Amino acid sequence: MAKLKRGSRGFSLIASLLLLLLLSAIAAGLMFTVNGAGHVGTNDLESNMAFYGAESGMEKLTADIASLYQQKMSPTQSDLNTLATTSPPTSAMVGPMSYSENVTFVNVDKSGNPITSTTVLSSGTYSGLTAEIIPITLQVSAMRPSGASVNMTRGIEVALIPVFQFGVFSDSDLSYFAGPPFTFAGRVHTNGNLYLAADSGPLVLGSQVTAVGQVVRDRLANNFSNSTNYQGDVYLPNATGGCDSFAAAGGSGNPPSSCVNMGPDSDTASDNASWTGGIPIGAGAANNTTAWTTFSPHQNGFVQTGVPALSLPFVQSGVTPVQIIRKPWTTTESTTTPLGSSREFNKAAIRILLGDTQQELHPSGSSPCCDAINDIQLDNSPGFTVGAGTTYFASANSSLDPNWLQPRCQPGANNQAPYPTNPEAGCVVQTNPPPANTTWPLVRGWLRVEYLDSTSGKWTGVTKEWLQYGFAKSNTARTAPGVDTTGHPNAILIFQQLADRDGSGTVTNGNVQVQTGVDAKGNPIYQTVTESTSMVLNPATNFYPINLYDPREGFPRDATALTGTQCYANGIMNAVELDVGNLQQWLLAKGAYTKGSGSKVNSTNQNGYVLYFSDRRGMEPDPNQGSVTYGESGLEDDVNWGSATGTPDGKLDTSATPSPEDVDQNNLLDNWGGVNVGDGFGISTNTVPPNPYAQVDCMNRGRQNWVSGARHVLRLLDGSLGNLPLPGFTVAAENPVYVQGDYNSISGDSAFANPSVDNGNAAASVIADAVTLLSDNWTDLNDMANPNNLGGRNAKDTYYRMAIAAGKNINFPQPAGTGNDYGTDGGVHNFLRYIENWGGANLYYRGSLISFYYSQYATGTFKCCTLVYSPPNRVYSFDSDFLTPSDLPPGTPMLQDVENLTYWQSFSPCTTQSGTSCTN
Repeated sequence: MAKLKRGSRGFSLIASLLLLLLLSAIAAGLMFTVNGAGHVGTNDLESNMAFYGAESGMEKLTADIASLYQQKMSPTQSDLNTLATTSPPTSAMVGPMSYSENVTFVNVDKSGNPITSTTVLSSGTYSGLTAEIIPITLQVSAMRPSGASVNMTRGIEVALIPVFQFGVFSDSDLSYFAGPPFTFAGRVHTNGNLYLAADSGPLVLGSQVTAVGQVVRDRLANNFSNSTNYQGDVYLPNATGGCDSFAAAGGSGNPPSSCVNMGPDSDTASDNASWTGGIPIGAGAANNTTAWTTFSPHQNGFVQTGVPALSLPFVQSGVTPVQIIRKPWTTTESTTTPLGSSREFNKAAIRILLGDTQQELHPSGSSPCCDAINDIQLDNSPGFTVGAGTTYFASANSSLDPNWLQPRCQPGANNQAPYPTNPEAGCVVQTNPPPANTTWPLVRGWLRVEYLDSTSGKWTGVTKEWLQYGFAKSNTARTAPGVDTTGHPNAILIFQQLADRDGSGTVTNGNVQVQTGVDAKGNPIYQTVTESTSMVLNPATNFYPINLYDPREGFPRDATALTGTQCYANGIMNAVELDVGNLQQWLLAKGAYTKGSGSKVNSTNQNGYVLYFSDRRGMEPDPNQGSVTYGESGLEDDVNWGSATGTPDGKLDTSATPSPEDVDQNNLLDNWGGVNVGDGFGISTNTVPPNPYAQVDCMNRGRQNWVSGARHVLRLLDGSLGNLPLPGFTVAAENPVYVQGDYNSISGDSAFANPSVDNGNAAASVIADAVTLLSDNWTDLNDMANPNNLGGRNAKDTYYRMAIAAGKNINFPQPAGTGNDYGTDGGVHNFLRYIENWGGANLYYRGSLISFYYSQYATGTFKCCTLVYSPPNRVYSFDSDFLTPSDLPPGTPMLQDVENLTYWQSFSPCTTQSGTSCTN
């Protein structure tokens, strides 16, 4: 037993040692496992931090590429190389990080410059649009101090998208709320919120709809509730072409299943909209109900919210889209910057420039160079030989026409402008009646017309050449090139018309009776004066200026009517007229223009002709921006939300943000333009505050006298089908543009019924502060005789085919006692402005509707339908020709978009690191 016990003790010792060894091995294994897991965890953490660092660097580099293209229109590879060394971000979240970045153009020519291509965007929100594409590859490597690294590569496209490919585009909130049926095909985009409503309806949209903001259906943009009004149906497609047939039928009949009814608005959270319960600023809430989330056009991508914004390449803080229609600030502004290359002034082949001084004809008031002989002072002209005689610019003499009122403030000595530095400076205040046989000019200022020579590439003045073709017209409508009964038939630019002293509509040779006022009982007082159809008899005093009354600009409220022919000075606009048909003949060097310069005009830079117009006559210098003129009228005191009559109060309206009276968004009330509006009519508007809504007799004072303030416009005449320059013609203007009569189309144009028909029309557009359409039935005389009688301004069926880019007014809350839609911008259906009684007449329009900015010259708010206009039957359609790049109007503005195409990570780690370099 002792031996067994001793043996057992030996075995127990050995077993204990073995167990101890096993436990030690397990402990060691656990220790190695824990240490290994720690190392792995640390490596994973380092790798994750490197990944996030690389991702952060890629996003910043992508954003910096977009910023680079805002600063420089055509960056070089050297610019990209510089960007790659300055772009890496710093972030406390990812800790110390070193970067290596590389940016390269995918396709370059022999000189290393990027090769662009015109193609269809293949992906992203705006896929399907044709754009000028610049493909770029971005590479980012991020390395941690531990050696952990991540390499990423992204392929992007910098795309320049022609804006006229959109049926409707708005840089601000966009509204639909037409009363009768309204259909308009083409893509719709807004950089703001989209308000979709219809009154009797329906509203039919035919393509993709995108909004940076929200889709709202339960109220208008002026916060008017749609709970009982605007209950019409709204249709959207859920497939390509889904609503085409329904739209072609004007929204009548039964739509196909691919054209989906959003239903009438019911002012409840179940509306088919992304937002409900209030304007999407500080009120309401996102709509997450099934009605919206399962709405098939929303699910299929045909209506999208929260999409990336599209903007002009130069737009950034302090530089707004309105600059596309402005003259450059300085003579040294480069035409190769995004801003310089986007200005229509720099795209133009012909420029028509007017101002109060010679310096205003040139950028930033620079002194004229070269051919100053073509800077012509209109109010001090020795006359121009036109045909067989000499014609002078219109002058007034109250001894010959008692309706002429000597201006309250005349220009001072040394040919000073009426207001060279500030209101009333350099002026001689006059009293009425003036001394006998006193004469004063009715057409004033300086004029320069110039063209871009196709051979030399230099600008050449042709002011004298144009004026020698004539600058006066008779009183009949001009509808064909070279036709004017008693006027200058070959005139391209028209400033005056034969004086119809008795307002009969016909100028006669002999004595007529004109009304000079009323007696104590209100009976008219007449005086005998002489009319003449002669262009040379009493040449300077045989003419009136070309004035019209715009009730949208003139009336502060739609219901504030005056009596008889009384109107407000603010609405009397002086027009310079462009005879488009004669311009075409000049460019072709045909007929009367065979010895002219028209054939030398460059037409290749923009695939056609861009004509730029700027008239700064009567424009007050802005005291808030260096006391210079820069394109604004300074007439912002026009809303006055708390006043039933809209009387100017000299205070910035704060009913909304931005203020509806702050159209240039400088946070100031710019009402300095009101001080001189009445001077040409012998009345003072230089009150405190300035009040340009002073009463004038439109018929017996407004049409005969000088327009002294910033109330100057361009009117396009004789532009029917076949009269526009080919292959394309764009008119761009700082001022409002009025288009009178059929334009790039003709009565009964078959292209409106069948878009595939090619009638030989030009690729046309108008880009301006505002665009007003005047029918074939328009006459200035009817207008001036009926400022308060809408029924006296009857329109007729008229056809227009052109893209329009123009301004509108800012939305603001509906004031008490006004119409349901007062406070809105009028909506898409009123973006083209009217000032006639269309009364059911058809307005045929085919084109593209683009709103980049708020109107800063024609600041009158939208108003309807007592004094300003009665709506037409709108036969609107998108011009699908614009989807073909070669058919776009010359000078078409381009939107910039940066789209991500590919994105991948390389799993080859950095093997060496030197500074910010990483080598695989």
